[in-house]
Amino acid sequence: MKKGSLGINLTAVAILVLSLYPFFVMLVSAFKHQMQIYENPWFFSMPLHMDNFSSAFEQISRPIVNSVIITLIGIVVTLTASSTAAYAFAKFSFPFKNFFYTFIVMLLMIPGFVILVPQFINIKNLGMYNTLIGQALPPAASYTAMGVLLMRTFFEGLSKSLYEAAEMEGARDVRIFTQIVIPLSKPILATVAIMSGLQIWNNFVWSLVVTSGDSVKPVILAITTIAGGVNQGDGVKLAGYIIASLPLLILFFAATKPFVSGLTQGAVKG
Repeated sequence: MKKGSLGINLTAVAILVLSLYPFFVMLVSAFKHQMQIYENPWFFSMPLHMDNFSSAFEQISRPIVNSVIITLIGIVVTLTASSTAAYAFAKFSFPFKNFFYTFIVMLLMIPGFVILVPQFINIKNLGMYNTLIGQALPPAASYTAMGVLLMRTFFEGLSKSLYEAAEMEGARDVRIFTQIVIPLSKPILATVAIMSGLQIWNNFVWSLVVTSGDSVKPVILAITTIAGGVNQGDGVKLAGYIIASLPLLILFFAATKPFVSGLTQGAVKG
């Protein structure tokens, strides 16, 4: 191995260790009471206190369920709106097609805080304030623009012979879309689902603005109010952070392959 390559590898390993070590400290601290954190903050110390996790779970179990429901609603709305709009842009020709597509893509450049107040007014007028669906719909609408961008490119990359063969067999657009395009588009659908799901799950500001009670509070807000006993201290909070991140970790590891494949195919026209 050349000296230059060895130096690059060692540097990469050092950067990896420095990047992951804070997460390791959080993990080991989640098993400690407050005095153990003060006495040995950098590594495990005995005994391990599993009660931190049970205390944290009792406080955020309901918010986790709320977040799962909110995220699922948002993903379904985003995928439905994105896929149907992208299919129309990819397959049909109609007046001002490029103008409308450009207008949708331009929405990606609008900062979220600019439309925060109009969104809040609309949700309140529609009677969706302090509801789960009120937390899901505006973020889903915002992430639809990215979905249209990725899906249109992917749909245009599909072989035109598929559309032509289906039309020759008498299939209408709805059947072509649901039975041919969608089954072939699982990678890009997974990509958009993961990207929108992560954003909706972690949308702190919108949930803070549009909720006022504990009944519909998502986990992203609930983890800020986790509290433990005098002896437990910050260990309960750190345990809560770990529990709250588990659904996202499971989603990511379960869909890593289609996510990477869909992101690549949706970004570059094949």
